[in-house]
Amino acid sequence: MQSLIVFLVGVLTLAAIYAALAMVLNLVAGWAGMWDLGVAGLVAVAAYTYIIVTQTKVDSGLWFAPGWSMATGIVAAVAVTAVAALIVALPAIRLRGEYFLITTLAFAEVIHQLIISEDKLTRGATGFSSIDRPLSDLVPASDYRWVLLGLALAVALGVYLLTNRLSKTPFVRVLRASRDNEAVARSLGKNVVRYRIVTYVLAGALIAVITPLYLWHVRSVVPSLFVSELTFVVWTALVVGGMASRRGPVIGATLLIVCTELLTFLQGSAEYAQILAATRPLILGLLLVLVLRFRPEGLSSERSAFRFSEADLLPDKTSETKAVP
Repeated sequence: MQSLIVFLVGVLTLAAIYAALAMVLNLVAGWAGMWDLGVAGLVAVAAYTYIIVTQTKVDSGLWFAPGWSMATGIVAAVAVTAVAALIVALPAIRLRGEYFLITTLAFAEVIHQLIISEDKLTRGATGFSSIDRPLSDLVPASDYRWVLLGLALAVALGVYLLTNRLSKTPFVRVLRASRDNEAVARSLGKNVVRYRIVTYVLAGALIAVITPLYLWHVRSVVPSLFVSELTFVVWTALVVGGMASRRGPVIGATLLIVCTELLTFLQGSAEYAQILAATRPLILGLLLVLVLRFRPEGLSSERSAFRFSEADLLPDKTSETKAVP
């Protein structure tokens, strides 16, 4: 029973982290129409910024390790990742479709190669391990999983409330309009490029807030964590849950993580464990194919998500009728 509780807490923590990442991707891809394959790159920038600035030269041996606090490290990660997103957005945001997709994918690959090659700053393929976690001195190690779960749920809830509030603003309505018909949005005097740049920079900042949770969960920072598979998992969660919907990323991430992490709960030999690990991509692909085949709009569609918010924009006929003498 205890092992089941430990497993469920770990699954919920990871699901909350991926749900938050999927909600950020939904802001970029679902509402703004920018098909971003650079999620892993932005997560890597945030992760290494946080871990480098919170290290000390004595412990790490790096040429730059100021040893800042965790809170300051998160602020630094937000600033650096937002700047990195701005650098990517300025030349790439004017591209459309597959060209923007290829540009962001190239950015993620460049970041991955830089991490491996710059061993004096990032420790190369060795990376970092035994990362310090907040409140670890106050809570026993056996109970810390509950602290991490609470932090993950709090951040995921914060991202959900923020994106839910944004979805009801003119800002997101302009994004959705430019996604569906950019020419019409421009004809109405909307600076589409500026809206998209702001969106991408905001996404980078939010990713930087989420990333430390992922590091505290895995307790290591190595280049293999930031490969294309990370981007693919977040994208699969978004597509399965429903692109451009408000609840879709949460539903998709929870379903996806539960299905894939369930394999790790099964006991068996080392060979059996390798077979189970190899089936993880198969499960991801199978879920994606089934959803695209039987429910292309995802488990939660954009139409149902925005039905009520758009109805609020319509005039109240009842009040108008009463106002007539």
